[in-house]
Amino acid sequence: MIRDAHRRKMSKSLGNVIDSLEVINGITLKGLHKRLEEGNLDPDELKTAKEGLVKYFPNGISECCADALRFLVSLHSSEELWHLCLLEMIVQGRICQDM
Repeated sequence: MIRDAHRRKMSKSLGNVIDSLEVINGITLKGLHKRLEEGNLDPDELKTAKEGLVKYFPNGISECCADALRFLVSLHSSEELWHLCLLEMIVQGRICQDM
């Protein structure tokens, strides 16, 4: 199970899910907000989710290679529970690109 920075289960109904393609290709904060608005979140949850995006991804999500995503998942695959750290993924992506 993957959890967010607040240790809540990542869930579409909470608006705290990030699409792996958004991590691989990168996405702007405006794009993240648009994706939330297209969903079916409760207005209060939408506001909370948008505030979280502004706090944690003020410039959106930087492009990260698919290999970094695979590598990060493989590092944590034996763990029953872990939370996604995009900063760790970006660092792994830079390492993968240097290889």
